[in-house]
Amino acid sequence: MLFLAVFAGFIAENLRENFVERKREKQYIVSLVDDLKKDTLNITQTTRLSFKISRGQDSLIDLLHDFKDTGNISAKCYRYYLLYTTLFPNVGFNERTISQLLNAGNMRLVEKAGMSDSIMNYSLLVKAVEEEGEACKEYFKKTLDLSISIFDFSLASGTLHENYTVTPRRQLQKNELKFLTTDFAVIKKYAIQLSLSKTIFQSYVLNIKEAKDKAAALIALLKNKYHLE
Repeated sequence: MLFLAVFAGFIAENLRENFVERKREKQYIVSLVDDLKKDTLNITQTTRLSFKISRGQDSLIDLLHDFKDTGNISAKCYRYYLLYTTLFPNVGFNERTISQLLNAGNMRLVEKAGMSDSIMNYSLLVKAVEEEGEACKEYFKKTLDLSISIFDFSLASGTLHENYTVTPRRQLQKNELKFLTTDFAVIKKYAIQLSLSKTIFQSYVLNIKEAKDKAAALIALLKNKYHLE
């Protein structure tokens, strides 16, 4: 009888531990789905801005390849330059839950068939996209550094107000938007560097789109396997 009581206690403890672990697994999955939803939203916002940036850079490259030192052309170049080449739209991924699963050894809690592999594959894709984003950012910095020999960035200076808005220091006239150099070799070199940077950036955008598709597929899979709303 004593043996049976001990054995029954052992079984009960195992059942309790299993119940606790399945509850923790569900909590991790719910949290992961929330992170993935945020990823898809962040990527959507980033890609929308990226399309505008890419088209704006195309317009600037076209103008620079056939540059004419006139007020209207220079003003257009400055407009495209300030709007579309001075901001890098890097996507941010929410890795809170995946980090907890991987770093604390909690991936063992994910027992449903194929789920661990699916989560790991998404994590690896995110790491690859983040690394590509860092490489892209380096090209962006090099291109921006090259641009200061052509464009006077001080013309874009503004005043930051206490309501968190920025206004131009003064209104500029078209005839003030002069290039710092009209040396076509310098301008051409910048146009080529910008073309290279844009091409690499476009590859990055395609890969973050792939990450969005993977995130959406993983959300659907997790919802189905764990019966989530």
